[in-house]
Amino acid sequence: MLNEYGISSESIDDFIKRNKFASSPKFPQDLKDGEEVRFSNQLPFLPILGFENVDWDKMYYEADQLRQHYVPHRRQENHKGWNSLCIHGLSSVHTEAHHTYGYNDIKDAPFRWTDLADWCPTIRDFFKNQFDYNDYYRIRIMKLDPGGYIIPHKDSLTLGANHIGPTNIALNNPTDCNFYMEDIGILPFQQGSVIKLNLYNVHAVYNHSDEPRYHIIAHGRMGSSWYDKIYNSYLHWKEIYA
Repeated sequence: MLNEYGISSESIDDFIKRNKFASSPKFPQDLKDGEEVRFSNQLPFLPILGFENVDWDKMYYEADQLRQHYVPHRRQENHKGWNSLCIHGLSSVHTEAHHTYGYNDIKDAPFRWTDLADWCPTIRDFFKNQFDYNDYYRIRIMKLDPGGYIIPHKDSLTLGANHIGPTNIALNNPTDCNFYMEDIGILPFQQGSVIKLNLYNVHAVYNHSDEPRYHIIAHGRMGSSWYDKIYNSYLHWKEIYA
């Protein structure tokens, strides 16, 4: 049962117990281009190829050096040890969606590179020069503490949003830290994974390790190369997830 905000009433332990298996979804085999892939409701996630030559260790170092400064994310909910900072957004500590802060239209929100960007030059350079988005809204570094968890929830609440959307990037992914998705299982995150997620699906994360997990979530308008990235990645993964 989900409430009006997409939060599940199921305990995280029960959710994990039901979804503790390696993900092996069945991808549709007949999608014709990147647009069809992006808006298909049959892909719970899509790992994106083409970001193999990135200095993930340096980006992880930049995220970790700020470990004392992260602020609680969605503190009004019952998550544990889920924290965030924005490298691009309304400010470094305004980590929630624009409407939370009174901007009903995303185009009116004054997104910018925050002061945090000066402390993360490698991460900033990656998004400015390699990631190829035309505009950025929020770029958040998400820290999940050892023993921390994100309770079962969905971010997208309408059927029109039932497709891959935000991009989740793993700067590290400790052993025994798992991202669980309803009826899909444990997603294949490891350091350097760049995965577009369909967050209409209920999901949860539990960090059973003894080190923080750092992922980046990027929201914005994709650049011209992205539909090819999406389609080429789909062509690769559809053979595996047939």
